[in-house]
Formats: sequence, C-alpha cells, structure tokens
Amino acid sequence: MTIAYERLMKVQHFAGKNFGSILGLFGLIFWLVAVRDARYLDMGGYGLVSILGWTYFAGLVLVVVGFGIELMRTPLRSPNLLVLVLLLVLFLYGTAPAVEPVAELTDSFIHAGFIQYILQHGQALNGYDARFSWPGAFSMAAVLVAFAGKTNALGFLHWFPLFIELSYLAPLLVIARFSGVSRRAGWLGVALYYSANWIFQDYFSPQALNYLFFLVVIAVVLACWQPRRLKGSSPTPGFWSERIWQSRSLLTRSRLLGHDVESTWSNEQLIVILGLLGLIFIASSMSHQLTPYALILALGVCLVTRRLGRPELVVLIVVVAVGWLSLGASNYWVGHLSSIFGSAGQLSSTLSSNVTSRVSGGTSHLFVVAIRILMTGALFLLAGIGFLRRSTNSRALEALAGAPFLLVAAQSYGGEALLRVVLFGLPFTALLAASAILPRYSGQVRSILPRFRTGRFARLERPVLRIVAIVVVLGFAVATTIVRGGNDAYESFSSGELAAVNYVYNHVKPGQSIASANYYLPIGQRDVGTVYQIAPSPPATFKKLGTILLSKKPNFIILAKSEEAYGVQVVGYPADWQSSLASRFEDHGYTVAAKWRTATVLRLTS
Repeated sequence: MTIAYERLMKVQHFAGKNFGSILGLFGLIFWLVAVRDARYLDMGGYGLVSILGWTYFAGLVLVVVGFGIELMRTPLRSPNLLVLVLLLVLFLYGTAPAVEPVAELTDSFIHAGFIQYILQHGQALNGYDARFSWPGAFSMAAVLVAFAGKTNALGFLHWFPLFIELSYLAPLLVIARFSGVSRRAGWLGVALYYSANWIFQDYFSPQALNYLFFLVVIAVVLACWQPRRLKGSSPTPGFWSERIWQSRSLLTRSRLLGHDVESTWSNEQLIVILGLLGLIFIASSMSHQLTPYALILALGVCLVTRRLGRPELVVLIVVVAVGWLSLGASNYWVGHLSSIFGSAGQLSSTLSSNVTSRVSGGTSHLFVVAIRILMTGALFLLAGIGFLRRSTNSRALEALAGAPFLLVAAQSYGGEALLRVVLFGLPFTALLAASAILPRYSGQVRSILPRFRTGRFARLERPVLRIVAIVVVLGFAVATTIVRGGNDAYESFSSGELAAVNYVYNHVKPGQSIASANYYLPIGQRDVGTVYQIAPSPPATFKKLGTILLSKKPNFIILAKSEEAYGVQVVGYPADWQSSLASRFEDHGYTVAAKWRTATVLRLTS
C-alpha cells in the first residue's frame, strides 16, 4: 500500500511539473485526428478552416494553454517551451500540407519549372521572366536537386512551408535573446510571431530562403554587438530633455565609428563572422529583388541605435546589392526602370495597389481580408503599447519594426510591398507586442508609461498575465488559421488538377499554347520557354472571358475546380460559369480530351 501511494505521488508530481507539456501531447493527438478526418474535396469558400473539425481547435487550445503555463512557471524551462512552440508551428504551418494532396500556389510550380530549365540547360533563360535576373536561389536548388538524384524539384514543394518556418526558429530565438526584452517576453514574442504570421510568403520560393538570410544576419548582429552605457547625462534634468539628449547622439561621429557599442567576441571571431555575412549578402543580392534593400535599412538602423559596431557591413551590402542590380540584373532593368523606380514617392498609388485593390470579391473573401487587416492593426497596437511600457538600453526593436515602411515609399513591388513590410518587421513587432504584456523595467532608456503597481493584488499578477498571454496567442493563432488558409479554395490544388496539367504537358508540342481562365492551376513546372500559357491578366469579365481565350486559339484549354472557385469568390462570376464556358468552347472546335472530378481538358480539333 505504501509503495503504491509513493508511486501515485511520483506520478502526480511528474504530472504537475510537466502539465504544460502533457497538454501539448494531447493537443498533438487532437491534431492527428483532425488531419485524418479532414476531407479536402469538401472545402468551401472559407478555405482550409471549412474542413477542419472541432478537434483541430481543441488541440490548438491545449497547446497554447500549455505554452502559457510554461511561460509563467518559475524557473523558466526552455526545453518545454521549445517543444510547445514546435507544436504551435506544426498546427499553423503543417496542417495544410498534411490535408491538401498537392503543394499550394501556382508560383511554387513555376519556380520548379525555372529550376528544371537550369538543370537541363545549365543557365537561366534571359528575357523570359524578371525572376531569372536573380537566379541565385534557383541555381542553388538545381544543385540540390541534382545532388538528390532527382529530375525536378516537385518533391520539395509540398512540405516546404513547414520546413522553412522551422528553419526560422533558431535565428528568431537568438533575436529574442539579444533584443533587450526579458526571457519570458522573448519566448512570448516568438510565439506571437508564429501566431500572427498570416502572410503566405513561405511557399517554395527565393523570398522564403532570403527571409531566412535576413533573420540570420539580424540575429548575428544583435548577438555580436551590445550598446554601451551612454556617457554623461542631459545638462537639464527631466524626462523629455533626457530623451532629446539621447536622440541627438544618434548620428554623432562616435556612433558611426563604433565607440558606443562593445562586443564580447574576439577579433578572430569577428573576422570569420564578417566573412560569412559577406557570403550571405552575395547570395541574397543574386537571388531576390527586395531582401538586400530590407537588409540595408535594418543594418542602418542597427548602426544608429548602437547595435552594430561600424558601418562596414552597411557599405558592403549596398555595394553588393547595387552592383548586382547594375550588372547581373541589367537584362531586366534595361527598358524597365519605370517598373523599379516609377512608384517612388507615390504613396497614394502604392497604398491603392497594396490595400484598396485587395478589398474586393465575394463575402468569404472580404471576410478573410477584413480579419487580416484587423489582425495586423491589433498587433501594431500591442507593439505600440509595448514601446510605451518597456525600458531598454537601445530602441533598436522599434527602429527595426519601422524601417521596412521605407520600402513602400521607394517601390510598390507589384502590389505586395505592404505584405513584405509587415513580414520584415514582424519579428520585432511581435517582441514589442510581447513587451506590452511582459515589459522590462530596467534600462538606461526609461519607459514612457509609469510602472503599474499591483499593491495588495500582487499575488494575482502572475495568473492574470498567464491568462492574458494565452488569450492573445490563441486569438492570433485562430485568426491565422482562418486567414492563412482562407484562399485555399483556389490557391490549393487537387490530384485531379495536377493530373490534368500533366496530361496536357505529355501531349502538347513545342510552340503550342495552354489556356486557362486564370492562373490558379498547378502549372509551369515543365517546358519553360517552349510551351506558353495563356490567361487573362487582370481577370476579364465573364462576358469577355470566352472571347478573349478563343481569340488566342490555344491548343489546349484547362478548366479546373480551383479556377472556378477564384472566379466565383474573387471576380464575381456566376456559380456555373465553367459549364457554360465549356459549351461555348465545344461550339468553336474544341472537344473534351480528358476529364477528372475536379478538372477538364479540352483540345483544339478544328
């Protein structure tokens, strides 16, 4: 009896000590059940969330509650928190690959086509696509595909979002550790980053790889250089006079020469690190149009906020980025300077292309867009509160969160600049938002808001903070689940749609063309430069759609479920528009060559 009692006590002690991790384990079981029960072909207008049952959200609640319990536990146990963050990443970024049979987004397949072209020809196809002017990532992927003994990169597409998001975790943890926030706020900031990252820029693409480069560079800089305590004090005592005195030292010669920072690393280590960062700068400048300039801004604000020793790194990235744009990408910008710099300073047109034009479509699409805007606004509001509440030795976090907005004023980036602005600033915005809940009260730069004194309610402070952290992370995680998969009705593809595309590639001849109502197909992974795809861009009205496609006389026409969903939800086509369109094509010399449950292939016969 005594032995059984002792064992029971040990079990209770273990369960109490690891209660958060146990909740995470049960959450994983619920996730597995949700994935098993999801039926992809039943997906509705609200995307992925329409086929996820209650078990998914129950599991998500368990993981977030477990994280909240571990976050406020003393002592703080990093391994337990790491496991729960990994489970959170699995929920938010692994559910779609686990449920959907084919990789998402047409661009993923187009990038696989670029890689196959380099594998076959040993060089990029100049003049075919602007992305070929930055071929670094495609060339590296071609080497990896050849090393793996594959003939194409299609096998890397499906699970790439989960893989790359997990790759972001290590530099994010380093940034959180050396950013100047407390340890608890650092873990909360990492969780908020993943919970609030609804921006689907982690698909198989150079920008996903370059975002990893961006995080690694900032993590190294923040870990290497720490701010020294400012010498002297304001000649006139006072809260605002002290801040004005601190701001005046931003662009002094002492700051630019690195006298206001210190490093615990040896000179030999610094030389090695600088060499590695130089290689990253070269790789980034050769593989993406925007990331090098985001790095220029980020390193510049690190310099003026005492988190970078000297300006050599800024000069190096400027030389490499501008050098590649001037020489390596000259075949793109010759004759296209207006597309690069034409929107500089035109904030109204940039905001229109980035915001106004996206708030359109049917009820489900508008609902998803509204939640995205509210999520982003809520995160920035929390970050603003964190800025007011936290004390620190450097305002580098605030500067890093705000610097990407300068990219909007310089270049519209095809209507996606605001998405990239939010993404480049998200790690730092999330840490500031975490500081709104768990602020640090020590530092030479004092907080603007006074510290809230709990007094006789001090014993309730920790339970209240735990509840607040759970509610905030869970709210963002649920919203991200809804909006990240909100476009999956047309951005994800079925096996039948992929089979239809492969059927066409197996029968089309060089010089022939493939037509579709829009670009939402798993297409572009083969025959780059020899077979051409036709689709109205921007989308045509339904009355003009058939006329436009017939005027091109394509050899094959693909009608698919994903295209139909886009037409109904975003463009406003009638529910049965593909059926009437297929009948019109058949009246003009096309016959059904092959058919699947979710796709139909028509071929020109006369």
